[in-house]
Amino acid sequence: MYEQASNTTILMLLNTAVYPFIAALIFSVITGKWFPTSSFLGYLGGFVIGLSLVHTGLSFPPNQAIDYYSTTALIGIAVSLLMRLKPSVVKQSLIALLFGVSFYLLLNPVLKHSGQLVSLSGAAVGAVMTFLYFILTTMSQNKPVEHTNRTRFFFTHLPTIGLMIAAGASSPVVSIGGSLLLGQLLGVLAAALMGYLVASYALKTTQTEHHIVVAFLLLAGVLTQSHVLADIPTTVMLMMLASGFVTPIAKILIRPSSRESNTQYNFLIITTQGVMSLLLSGLSVWLVWPQSSLY
Repeated sequence: MYEQASNTTILMLLNTAVYPFIAALIFSVITGKWFPTSSFLGYLGGFVIGLSLVHTGLSFPPNQAIDYYSTTALIGIAVSLLMRLKPSVVKQSLIALLFGVSFYLLLNPVLKHSGQLVSLSGAAVGAVMTFLYFILTTMSQNKPVEHTNRTRFFFTHLPTIGLMIAAGASSPVVSIGGSLLLGQLLGVLAAALMGYLVASYALKTTQTEHHIVVAFLLLAGVLTQSHVLADIPTTVMLMMLASGFVTPIAKILIRPSSRESNTQYNFLIITTQGVMSLLLSGLSVWLVWPQSSLY
């Protein structure tokens, strides 16, 4: 019995962390070398591989609520392509619409009993939240800072590092809160982003805003769906979502001083993200921990 439990744990670890990391690493090397402007496809590929491993019934076209994450990945690719076009009202409207469609597809299957209005409202809130993240990330990336190649990599990839930490910190909260599957998906996302970062560092590829907004779309999608499927309290869900905003807000608020090296600045932002994610995750675990085990 213990051997079987041990094997199950090892398999879960492989499916949640190891295989998505390796897949994202391979995909990121391929896309980073031959399609550098679409290197984000690396972590998307790792996420989809991980999704198929933790959710063995994955199908396309989608049949279940979890299946729609593959659709979210496709929508993310479309959003990335749109973001490369010249700024216009039509472009921004289409991007916001696609954000809303993504959240609607994730929420509607589990909110059918509540009516279309609830699903549409949730989709609208999710779209606004994702668009806000995109705006904040764009503002933080435009800060004029002189960098070496090494520090430029970390500076441009700080949002990715932030979301990786946020996803990893949210994983145990959702798992303990009621959905091991959604908790695993957050772990898959964190592992895929890690693989993407390792490959990007090796290839010295930089990152733009449209590369990372897709990852936030996935993170926010899992967290909002966990609120419904796993009965994660609204307060906890909002704290986990807030964790994803820490890095862009910190980059806007914390300005590098002339006496501070770029390495120190990057370390400060990463540390801020880590500390905030740890605090929010710890508080969230305490809030969702089964009451029966506290006595």
